[in-house]
Amino acid sequence: MFKKKLFQLCVELTNGDLSSKTLKKLTKSNLSRLLIQPFAKTYNINTDEILDELDDFKNLNDFFIRKLRPDARPIDQNEDSFVSPTDGVISEVGVISDDRTFVVKNQTYNVQTLVGDSELADKYKDGTYMIIYLSPRNYHRIHFPMNSQIRDAYSLGKYSYPVNKMGLELGDNILSYNYRQVYRLNGKINYTLIPVGAQNVNSIIPTYDDIYVKKGEELGYFEFGSTVVLLFEKNNIILEDNLKDREIKMGEKIATIL
Repeated sequence: MFKKKLFQLCVELTNGDLSSKTLKKLTKSNLSRLLIQPFAKTYNINTDEILDELDDFKNLNDFFIRKLRPDARPIDQNEDSFVSPTDGVISEVGVISDDRTFVVKNQTYNVQTLVGDSELADKYKDGTYMIIYLSPRNYHRIHFPMNSQIRDAYSLGKYSYPVNKMGLELGDNILSYNYRQVYRLNGKINYTLIPVGAQNVNSIIPTYDDIYVKKGEELGYFEFGSTVVLLFEKNNIILEDNLKDREIKMGEKIATIL
């Protein structure tokens, strides 16, 4: 309990409006260009797949939201495949209980709190949840995982706790209180996709321009730190085997649509 309280205090002391603005200003400054090479080396980023040359980026933020070559992330084109919307690690996957809750790192999450809508939460009773964590080394653009129509899109939350392993263990129900965008989508199946902001920089920038979207089209991007939560209704997908703790690339198949 002491460790958890200490973690929360430290995050709150370093997660205020001033520190967030300072970090944003730093990463978007011309001076931060000097950090791009060390950043890429520290996180072992594959620079060969990046669309632009490292010297072409104006600042560290531009590098962080980098685009990739068109062939760097092949999209599984099977019409019944549901693909990963991002690069990252599938840190959690499981079944949502009949009372609309699921457990992550010994913390119970309520789907209604997560999506801010009781009627929508009811649709996910006995369904499936998946959490994809993006580390600083990952490609941080989000793509649509299947041909879909965007039925609703809105923002919730205002905090920005870390969403890494320590944050999920020691934070206080952070997925339900961090700044997040909720995308309610339907196509062959109904599902909800929730990009969740992380410590200090709560920027999630949408880039799509139509409510009818194709698999692999870009939804938007994160600016530093992020997690994506996926919610599926009961009996509408079959997950691929051995997804827990699997490192995934955007466009790889993670489920079969029923």
